[in-house]
Amino acid sequence: MSKAKSNILVVSLGGTITSELSGGVVRQSVLAWDASFFEKIDGRFIYDLVAMSGYSSENATVADYRKALTGIAEAVGKFEPSGVLILHGTDSIAFFAQLAIRVLSHLNLPVVITGSKMPPSQSGSDAIGNIRLSLGFLGAGIEGKIGSKTFGVVFNDSFMEESTFVHASSCTSPDIMGDIKSFIDSGAKRKIDFKSQEYRKRAESFIAGGGVHGGVITIPAAPGFPYEALSTEGAEAVVIECYHSGTADSKGLCEFVRRARSEGIPCYMGPCPSRGNVYESRKLLEEAGVITLKGMPFEGCWAEAVLG
Repeated sequence: MSKAKSNILVVSLGGTITSELSGGVVRQSVLAWDASFFEKIDGRFIYDLVAMSGYSSENATVADYRKALTGIAEAVGKFEPSGVLILHGTDSIAFFAQLAIRVLSHLNLPVVITGSKMPPSQSGSDAIGNIRLSLGFLGAGIEGKIGSKTFGVVFNDSFMEESTFVHASSCTSPDIMGDIKSFIDSGAKRKIDFKSQEYRKRAESFIAGGGVHGGVITIPAAPGFPYEALSTEGAEAVVIECYHSGTADSKGLCEFVRRARSEGIPCYMGPCPSRGNVYESRKLLEEAGVITLKGMPFEGCWAEAVLG
């Protein structure tokens, strides 16, 4: 008696991996792939395809992410898959992944997110290789029955020239070569449990329309940043990128933080190292009302702010 095939839910959210090259310009396109396309790459599974209204990764908003993650949760309820493959644009893929692992982990399913550096029709495209490795990780996760422990991003490494996997909780935005790095906090004693009851409640609230709706001010770690010129109008949260020591400007920034906090706007700062010295500037910022976040990259700090 043959073993029943597991089913994979394939979700298309746009990006280069579903685009085409026309007149020297990469343009969004309608996903033309059907289930037989994925069966040729990996015939172990039955595929259910959902092509939601896509968005360009570089123009993604919190509202786009909320709609996408809500749709994925609904599709999981409808198709009851054994694993989920998400096709997404690479520009903001790390921000999406950091939010997705917080919102979807309680489903306890293997989830892999992938995109490509070049459109599938372009010679030398990494699209098929990325999909093949993604399905390989999903298969291993399903076979091992390890649920959302397999939750990550697959991309093509420019140095090794082969597809590789980075866990969603540690992935950072692609560099100029399109390579995603893995954030490592050597002092972190434990991995964050995104399946915990706390995260489940926050995820359900976010999908239902709670949490931040999109007004996130992100402040880069840059000398001389004109904090006094920042307006808090329309802001629902502030995310401050700190330097590697877990510090930031404690002169001009403190006043901005106090102003934001007086208006009820939470201010988060990261990535703060879990070990090493705590500098006076960080203490001053915490006293002004900054919430310091440890054990996660800046993209993860952003996701924490969005979940509220």
